[in-house]
Amino acid sequence: MAQAVRIGNKSYAVGLSWGPLDPEKSLRPQALEKSKQSQNGLYVIYGVIEPHVGHCDAANGVKAGMPVLAPMVAEIWPANTLIAETLGPDIAVGFQIMNGLIYDDVAGSPDEIRNWFDGLVGEHKWDHASSPWGTENYRKGAFEEVLRDRKMKAPRLRSVHEGRGAAIKAGVLALVALSAFLSVSKVVQHRRELAARLALLSRHVVRTVVPPALIVPAGPFVRACRTALDRIPAAPAGWKAQTVSCLPDRVRIVWKREEGGGSGTIRDLESALGEKVHISDSGSVRSDLPLSVPSIRIPVDRLPDRAEGKKDLLSLLERYALRSVFSEGLSLPGGSGGAESGSNFSIDLPDLPEGRLLADLEAIYGLSVDALDWTGQSRWILKGELKHAPLPAFHRNRNGAPGPRSSRPPGRGANTAGPDGLGRPGALYGGIPGGSGPRGSAPDPHRDGKRGTGGSIPPVRFP
Repeated sequence: MAQAVRIGNKSYAVGLSWGPLDPEKSLRPQALEKSKQSQNGLYVIYGVIEPHVGHCDAANGVKAGMPVLAPMVAEIWPANTLIAETLGPDIAVGFQIMNGLIYDDVAGSPDEIRNWFDGLVGEHKWDHASSPWGTENYRKGAFEEVLRDRKMKAPRLRSVHEGRGAAIKAGVLALVALSAFLSVSKVVQHRRELAARLALLSRHVVRTVVPPALIVPAGPFVRACRTALDRIPAAPAGWKAQTVSCLPDRVRIVWKREEGGGSGTIRDLESALGEKVHISDSGSVRSDLPLSVPSIRIPVDRLPDRAEGKKDLLSLLERYALRSVFSEGLSLPGGSGGAESGSNFSIDLPDLPEGRLLADLEAIYGLSVDALDWTGQSRWILKGELKHAPLPAFHRNRNGAPGPRSSRPPGRGANTAGPDGLGRPGALYGGIPGGSGPRGSAPDPHRDGKRGTGGSIPPVRFP
């Protein structure tokens, strides 16, 4: 049950019940419906990409207009947080945040919250876990200090009845509009009849054809990128790769001289690569090597629903404990600019995906890869888009149409790179931190099986 707690000189509402909202629909009507179904009189909406609603009753000092504590915890602490805090001898609070979403918002006696915390702390690898009962991340008073130092506004509770006055005004306006409509109904009817006659006289039928969506599948793209990097020397003539970007049509590498100074010239680098390089204004050297990854065409009526595609991808990333970022705002396939379509995503990877992880990514229907970047750190960034049907009428995946989703758990596999393998010493991929690594390195948990499996490698063109 919700209740008010005091932290510093402010009172907050805790102990709300939380549930998801559909981002494709208006949020407030959904929030009101969920609150009324639970017979609660107060609610608060939190989140933009993955919105959800918290609702409760006006009791134990909780009232409309009071700030809610759980969204502040979700904003300030990491995406995967389990935190408990005692606020007095008889009251304690606890919050479970998973991937930025509020799962638990509880309040009770210290013994109750301790049992709740102990039951969850071992079930997940948390980015942050703290409690007053012995966890190493805990420091007394730190919870209140963080809330006081952050200059941010917490969302406030709203009453489910606050829109009644607006509804009455809307009804009056509707009556006025209806009266105005009836006064000009004859004119409107005449125009409709004229338009119908013109339509009968017309002999031209205009059909809007939505072209199929272009998909760059993850498997062929990653395998072609790995093959290309494996053919490029890791340190040609005293040069070292600074950044690497794999795109569907090329591999772009920015080179810098190795520390200590190298004897190789720019012409030596061109000779080692077999390709001309370009000098930028900043003094760096860039090489663009051609790459060919064919795209496939999928009719838009076979693409999955955007929300379902997101669930499949997020579920896969959760199983492999990978981080991702989504951004909205693409145009529909064949549609006008400005309409929303799909979701851009960016996934942090400790290595080039392969084996089961690569197969699971390839199995997500509508996933198209745009780039695979290495920025000088021990990680790769996979970028792409989740494409979906532009209109609900196009979507047929709800009844079992194409749209496979991966359900296999992540596996482990040994590093199979060898003297003749894709990760052999001397190749660029083997010389990049976060790449195949030197021989004898520990196996990566995101690898499974031998490289090169899962389909033929698309053609890679080099001079």
